[in-house]
Amino acid sequence: MLQKVSVRKCIGFAPLLVLGLVLMLAGCGSSTSQSEASSHSKKVHHSEIPANIQQLLYVNNSGSNTLQVIDSKTDKVVQTIKVGKQPTYNEVTPDGHFDYVVNSGSNNVSIIDTQTNKVKKTIAVGKTPKGVNFTPDGKWAYIVNEGEDTVTPINLMDMKAGKKIEVGNHPHNGVSSPDGKRYYVTNTGSNSISVIDTSTQKVIQTIRGVENMPHNITVTSDGKTLLVTLTGSNAVGMVDVQKGKMVRTIPVVTGHHVVDLTPDGHYAYVGGIGSDSVSVIDLNQQKVIKTIKVGQGPHGVAVSPDGQKVYVGVTGENKVAVISTSTNDVVHTIPTGKVPFFVSFLGSHASAHHHSAVHQGAAADHPSTDHQVAASQKSNDSQTPKRLVDSPLLDKGKSFSYTFKNEGEYKILCKLHPFMTMTIKVAANGVTDKKTIHIKNYKFTPGKVTVSPGTKVTWVNNDDEQHNVVIEK
Repeated sequence: MLQKVSVRKCIGFAPLLVLGLVLMLAGCGSSTSQSEASSHSKKVHHSEIPANIQQLLYVNNSGSNTLQVIDSKTDKVVQTIKVGKQPTYNEVTPDGHFDYVVNSGSNNVSIIDTQTNKVKKTIAVGKTPKGVNFTPDGKWAYIVNEGEDTVTPINLMDMKAGKKIEVGNHPHNGVSSPDGKRYYVTNTGSNSISVIDTSTQKVIQTIRGVENMPHNITVTSDGKTLLVTLTGSNAVGMVDVQKGKMVRTIPVVTGHHVVDLTPDGHYAYVGGIGSDSVSVIDLNQQKVIKTIKVGQGPHGVAVSPDGQKVYVGVTGENKVAVISTSTNDVVHTIPTGKVPFFVSFLGSHASAHHHSAVHQGAAADHPSTDHQVAASQKSNDSQTPKRLVDSPLLDKGKSFSYTFKNEGEYKILCKLHPFMTMTIKVAANGVTDKKTIHIKNYKFTPGKVTVSPGTKVTWVNNDDEQHNVVIEK
């Protein structure tokens, strides 16, 4: 009896015991899975790219202090976001979750959540910040502070700025090596590239002799070659990273600024703000194969991730021109805000955008390259006119004046945009009244004047972009 009762009780309690064990295991499993899910969720946030992000183009409207989002599938503006003052450059983080917008007029960076299209945070950086880009692992952003010769590193995990890094004179933009170990910064004022070790945040090398006025920059997917726009000589320079020097230059149209590569790495598109056109470079042949008229003042250039289209910010006409890479013709234009200064896709202007290397052997096909570059630099040095004045940078509405005392012919240019030139002749029969020159749409107006000795000439910047006045004789 006792045995039967005992068995019966055990049998009766068995379901309860099993249920209890199941609940306990389920509870443990639930706790574990929740923990794993939480951990996975954190990883997803920083690694999984949002489904639609690759088709979105981000446009900085420098004149209206906005960032516009364009859907490249429909080529229509889908969102306009208010940011800081005079936004210049912007790039999308490698995970696609944020867009970093550099506000040159307010010395800060607006971080946009690409899923909500709202400003998540604003970070103060250095004076007159311009270029921004990231290490491919998504750990660091680098903001180039043009007005104080420094770079501000930003930790992408906590969105906090680190200690500023001193670089060369008048730095403008930068790009990371594909392995993320080095960050290359163009120094427009010292004709050099500063190489930053991203593990120590210190400059470990300076590549000199990058003539003339290195401005914007990108890198081939194998990390061997830097492509640098040379504002002072209307060319794109090819810098051999291993040799640490520029080995070739490719002439392009006047006043180029931004360069981006197709995903296969075979072609480069270069904006030519002074010629209202875009140069198409075949990197295997290392020459321009076509020049495309797009409108007044093209600056930002970005190739779509699928390589089918190129988007160009046309600053003087408040539009984005869309080029088909199959025909290299403009197929569409998109109205934007004022002065669409820069455009970017996820991975544009960086090695992450490209899937195969440029034909690096092409450089070897030109054995006289080093000699040609050196000879060109020597020739430029010997013909350099005497520089009398190099004014401070002029924001919109600011002016600079100079009194011409001696007769002769003077060349006037802008250091940042040397394709902008004018001529002033000082002669006894010239104008004696004060003379005002207006800077608008990247031009000096009038472009040629004659004044008498002792005449005061004033330049007024009416552009949203900064300019300065260089006087040479």
